[in-house]
Amino acid sequence: MSELIPVRTLDPSNNDLASVDTPVVDATRHNEAVRLVKGHYQRLRRWLSGPLILLFLIAPWLEINGAPLLWMNLEDHTLHLFGLQFWPDDLLMLTWLALASAFALFIAANLAGRIWCGFSCPQTVWSMMFMWVEDRFLGSRNKRLKEAKLPWRQRNLKGLFMTHLLWWSMAFVTGFTFVAYFETGQGLAQNIISGDISIAVTFWLIFFSALTYINAGWLREQVCMHMCPYARFQSVMVDRDTLKVGYDIDRGEPRSSKVKNKPSSKTSGDCIDCRLCVQVCPVGIDIRQGLQYSCIDCGACIDACDNIMDSINKPKGLIRFMPDSGQSHQVRSRLRLVGYSLALFVSIILFALQVLSKESFETSVNRERGQLYFYSGLNIANGYTFSLQNKLNQDVQANIEVLQPSDLTIKMNQPISVSAGEKRDFPFTLLCQQPCALDRKTNIDLKININGETFSLDNHFFNPDH
Repeated sequence: MSELIPVRTLDPSNNDLASVDTPVVDATRHNEAVRLVKGHYQRLRRWLSGPLILLFLIAPWLEINGAPLLWMNLEDHTLHLFGLQFWPDDLLMLTWLALASAFALFIAANLAGRIWCGFSCPQTVWSMMFMWVEDRFLGSRNKRLKEAKLPWRQRNLKGLFMTHLLWWSMAFVTGFTFVAYFETGQGLAQNIISGDISIAVTFWLIFFSALTYINAGWLREQVCMHMCPYARFQSVMVDRDTLKVGYDIDRGEPRSSKVKNKPSSKTSGDCIDCRLCVQVCPVGIDIRQGLQYSCIDCGACIDACDNIMDSINKPKGLIRFMPDSGQSHQVRSRLRLVGYSLALFVSIILFALQVLSKESFETSVNRERGQLYFYSGLNIANGYTFSLQNKLNQDVQANIEVLQPSDLTIKMNQPISVSAGEKRDFPFTLLCQQPCALDRKTNIDLKININGETFSLDNHFFNPDH
């Protein structure tokens, strides 16, 4: 490697440096009491996550083209997504969409680290909502820590009951919405009200509800630190210009115990070692120890530190989003970011092109197996099967006629009807009156008319008498 990551050694025995805290690396250790903080980045998270939560909740209910915004119809093997309907043979189209989403995430990671985790990830957003309920009914962080040491009879049992009641309510709404993506919101609600709900649906309702309750109520940061794979491979997507939440060591060290309006020593830094940055961190790390894989870049420590800096009349930004160098962000030639952006652009273009060229119908004509021909009275007949897959959300009608050769007539009940999203097979017969002048094997052209759209199909007709 041509460049090495700069390393700074912190010696606890050095009086010029504050003591180094022990990082949270034990999977059994749980940050059981997180202090809530107000600030710019917490408002930004609410502004970003609010519309996503709303979309998540209304997607199974709001309909476009006769189907919910998101509906995975397992019975018909179709996916309804924002008015578009995808079938199993549209897998390549969905692959481009998945790649576009992945590259968008890579771009976000390259620009600002785990910004998705900190501001929009469902695990973080739901955990923050559960923390708010906890803080509302059980009190502040200090109060919760004190009560945790008391016997059960001396605790705030009413607050505990309300907290877990709301947790389970929020978890059930989440589980209901997940299942509604497969059942539709209206259909699932009617089945629950009427009691006509299958064992499988009941199982998944309980499973997703319990999983939400456990993840957001109890596991929380353990999912981010020890279960989510994103934290492990995030480092391959960042570079020296990536903005990450960081602590300005040169400005903050050595730490002191300053108070408002008290003259500061020339040798003391701006950090007063209040540890609020640790108390508000949802994953329980100390950002002053430097870059850590557990950090989800939520900005909570920035808001807490900025509030403290305001209170002691110091400039904000002791903890801030900064590149690896610790200096203000500089625009450079970033080949990795350019590559991700180009890949995102190509994926979006390919997805759009395939959506625009997506056909509404799948048609085919196949010969009946087992015999090349048979006799229908004195006429020579060949049997066929016409297959029509209707990819629209409305019923269609179709007609079939023979273009060439003109000697053939079709025997079939027409018009034929296919319901929305249905695939049907229709047997029909082509007749050649005697004497049949066609060759032993003759190419035939068929014209298919479906709701005003015309398709051409071809096959063969066999004449044994030639």
